Amino acid sequence: MAMHKNSIFLDILLIVILNVGLAFCSLKLNLFEQFFESINGYLEQFGSLEQFIPIVFLLMSSLVYFVLRRWWENRQYALHVEQNASRDPLTKLLNRRSIECNLIAERERFLRYHENFSVILFDIDDFHEINKNLGNLEGDRILIDISNLLQNNTRKTDCVARWGEEEFLILCPVCNREQAVILAEKLRAGLFRTLKDGIELSASFAVTQSNETESLEALLKRVNLTLYKAKQRGKNCVLVG
Repeated sequence: MAMHKNSIFLDILLIVILNVGLAFCSLKLNLFEQFFESINGYLEQFGSLEQFIPIVFLLMSSLVYFVLRRWWENRQYALHVEQNASRDPLTKLLNRRSIECNLIAERERFLRYHENFSVILFDIDDFHEINKNLGNLEGDRILIDISNLLQNNTRKTDCVARWGEEEFLILCPVCNREQAVILAEKLRAGLFRTLKDGIELSASFAVTQSNETESLEALLKRVNLTLYKAKQRGKNCVLVG
């Protein structure tokens, strides 16, 4: 917002300087005197108005510049606000509301074209213990690292979101269960490592595939239940539901 205000101030300053310079040139060339003379006898001096075309042109140019600059900056500002509203501030991934919109759109596409999509939901194992032992700053760094891993190992058509505090959801369009399991295993192995003080970083994964007879709410409930079962099985695994 401060940058937006500074830009407006700069634009106004430039327009003032431009018009002060224009007024100075007009005085030097006696254009104002000629203008008043032309008004007094405009019928005889009508042709002399062409001398003021440069003034009019510069004034119009200032106005056009100001309007276009405001339009461009307002457009950029609106895009910035929209992007921030759809992104998680820490990981820069889609937030839950945005991915829910994508899920709805993908299910509608699935019902129309009958091309399966898959959903991968995973949860970092014992994340509260990581925060407790290593601190919240280290916990945030881990979340950022995981978001980078996800963005570097998923397709451009996949939608990756932060689903909860330590939960992530991946929507994989035109993807069957077997392909999604391969991706989940790759991600599970990629993020698994030992942190400071021997603490392990791992995650439990749930994979599910679209079903024509199942609502989106039922699908999400099923993948959540599958994730719960993966936790019960000992964590650090991929389970299909």
